[in-house]
Amino acid sequence: MSTAALVANDANELSCVLIPTPGIQLLLPNVCIAEIVPWRRIKALKPGPDWCLGHVGWRGKNLPVVHYAGFDDADAEKKGTARCLVVMNRARHSSGPAFYALAAQGLPRMLQLVAEDINNLDQPLGSADAMQVEVGTEAAVIPNLAFIEDRLAELQKALTDAGSA
Repeated sequence: MSTAALVANDANELSCVLIPTPGIQLLLPNVCIAEIVPWRRIKALKPGPDWCLGHVGWRGKNLPVVHYAGFDDADAEKKGTARCLVVMNRARHSSGPAFYALAAQGLPRMLQLVAEDINNLDQPLGSADAMQVEVGTEAAVIPNLAFIEDRLAELQKALTDAGSA
């Protein structure tokens, strides 16, 4: 195979990460992820939304920690299963935090994917889901990052307003 053909194949591939969370795996492009760090002590928000476990310190910042299943299931398992935190870069311009963390049940896996590797599943979507897919033989959800980041911006505004009151 020629070098030109190899470069063309690489251009069609997307580096992704499969993140195990309670009940579902999330599929995200690698560029969304700033860092994967071991589980740390989280300062709980009281009261706070079911999808936010609290805040964690990271590189001198306090990051909100998202419990993905909490968007649709208030009773979803929150503790005892998390193994690491996936620090996310904000995917779009908004007034929310530049970084936030996702609680992961296990260690994320890197994948190199092409369009043929992903099949759309015709399943009902949760409020934070953009699409349900099958990657090889594994089911995964592509999260709606705009939805998540809008909720984070609302939470940050509410916390700021409460702090100034």
